[in-house]
Amino acid sequence: MIDNLDKKILEIMKRDSRRPFVEIANQLGVSEGTVRSRVHRMSEEGVIRGFTIKTSSKNVKALVEIRIDVNTDTDVIARELASYEGVTEVFEVTGDQDIIALIDVETSHHLNEIIEKVRRYDNILSTRTRLILKEHYGVN
Repeated sequence: MIDNLDKKILEIMKRDSRRPFVEIANQLGVSEGTVRSRVHRMSEEGVIRGFTIKTSSKNVKALVEIRIDVNTDTDVIARELASYEGVTEVFEVTGDQDIIALIDVETSHHLNEIIEKVRRYDNILSTRTRLILKEHYGVN
């Protein structure tokens, strides 16, 4: 179970996972050892599943929204989609669409190949693609 200090540590690390523990500790008014042990514990417990980077690239990035048949296991489709090269994140969502995938590929041709691959599933009712024009990141 995570407490308020854990939540604050996670919020800082979501913005910059490379931020030194000593800087996080200073910002939160705790010791570096406290931050280190909490990050280690949250990693062991699966609260933190990994560390990642965000890059600035000239790639084609898009959100692909997918609507599936009501009698389909969304988790199966989401996991399959997550295995595709160029798919960086997959979300099961509420609303008109069932799944949203974040795609980051080098060309629009590669993006189209992924979309066409998704559309070949019998249980996919529709897709809608939104190209990402500009990215904004939160500031700590």
